[in-house]
Amino acid sequence: MLQTRIVPWINYEEFETVYKWLFADRKTQLDQVNLGIDRVQTWNNRGEIPSSVDMTAVFIEIIIRDEQLGQHMSHKELRLMYAMGIIRFVNGLVDREQKGKFAKSINSLARMMGLPSWFVDLRHASTHERLPSLTVLRDGALQAVGWLHDNYWIHNIKTTEQKQAMQQNPEIKLKLNQYKECRKTYIREKYTNKKIDPNAYVACIQDLVEIIDDDVIREDIIPLLLGVGGIVPTGKKKRATAEDMIISKGLIELWTPLLQGLDVGFPNFGEEFITAMIEKLNTNYDFEINEVLLNPYAAFATQKTEDPTKAPSYLLTITCWLRHFVREFEASSKNRTLTQISIDDILEECLRNPNYYTRSVLQSISTVDPELGKSIKPFVRYIDQMIMKYIGEKSKTQNIPLHNQDHQALEDELEALEIQLVNIKSKPNHVQKKLRSVVNHESEQDKMDIDNESDSAWKAYDDWKPCPIGTLPNGKVPCLDINMLLQNN
Repeated sequence: MLQTRIVPWINYEEFETVYKWLFADRKTQLDQVNLGIDRVQTWNNRGEIPSSVDMTAVFIEIIIRDEQLGQHMSHKELRLMYAMGIIRFVNGLVDREQKGKFAKSINSLARMMGLPSWFVDLRHASTHERLPSLTVLRDGALQAVGWLHDNYWIHNIKTTEQKQAMQQNPEIKLKLNQYKECRKTYIREKYTNKKIDPNAYVACIQDLVEIIDDDVIREDIIPLLLGVGGIVPTGKKKRATAEDMIISKGLIELWTPLLQGLDVGFPNFGEEFITAMIEKLNTNYDFEINEVLLNPYAAFATQKTEDPTKAPSYLLTITCWLRHFVREFEASSKNRTLTQISIDDILEECLRNPNYYTRSVLQSISTVDPELGKSIKPFVRYIDQMIMKYIGEKSKTQNIPLHNQDHQALEDELEALEIQLVNIKSKPNHVQKKLRSVVNHESEQDKMDIDNESDSAWKAYDDWKPCPIGTLPNGKVPCLDINMLLQNN
């Protein structure tokens, strides 16, 4: 069953407008930023508001106050203001994750949601210990807004494609969501050994197939399936990684029945779906550094919303789906998800779009069909040369030194290290004696240093007299009070 969520904004357009206001450039569009802060306060008055939205406005308001009136405020006042924002920021995020019977630590909850641990440390220091310095608190506020931007706002701002799909055929999106919820419920209950009836999600597939045609599949179904929240999960932790290069069994179980139903009902679905997936991977190797990670202040001057379908985790997940479809060719056609396509269809599309991600798919094809793998080996080598050429050009423009080392030289070095390791293992006593001789030599050298201490340039002050710790040589306690003028600065 679909769950209803009550929000304080009237519609999505208002939510998106407030996002643009809050993250406008404060130096040139301060009026818009203040409009965003005022609107968030209006949402607070209407009812419950997501903590991420509230704390974004709070931090930006604090930063603006510091920039405009900080010179008229005391150092301690500014530190208290920032510290309160950090405390409410961390508490607001972790409190909603306390769902178990026993309370979990803040550190473990923050780690689960991807919140850097130093935010928790800053919150602890602000609450129980000496207030952190103003420099640290200011930087923490900027980092917090950057984190909220990347982990909340970006995931709730729809792309142009998503908005068009939502406006053109909202019934399709509703049907897909109904299928997704029914299938999730089926999988969840299946693993709890309950008697379950698959008719609910099967009925959703049948209802969807009855109201669509080839054009709807091309213009609505495939874009929705390839959007974030479709075959690529919204949560980045549920996506594929470069280390594993696999998608979870649960993700495959979730979408396979629907993909099979569309494949049976529409013979061209598989080919168009594969083509659209590989087109998503059509990247130009433009792996730029995320400026927000280096300078959180840049998050406030965001000109356009980052496309989540260009994120490496998204592209890796699409790649792993393609690798999954390729591996299914090892089994019979009856057990495949897409029965209307051949391995040649995937191969052809990959060769038309050579890049880092399609190279991984070509490697899977070589594993499944070794004979075919021999014929595409030159193409894989060509893709490698393209990638290395790009890295070389990038290193020149960014002054990044490349480590050029002959392959044979590297092999010789590894072989020499292996020989040394064998010698050490075969002659442990010899090695221990050698180590002891080195230690003895060092200890003798230390003794020599001690003996020569008399020649040191350091010596006791002639007029030195013993006195209590914390007093001056005359025995008086100094006045350590800070001048009021210096304290205010």
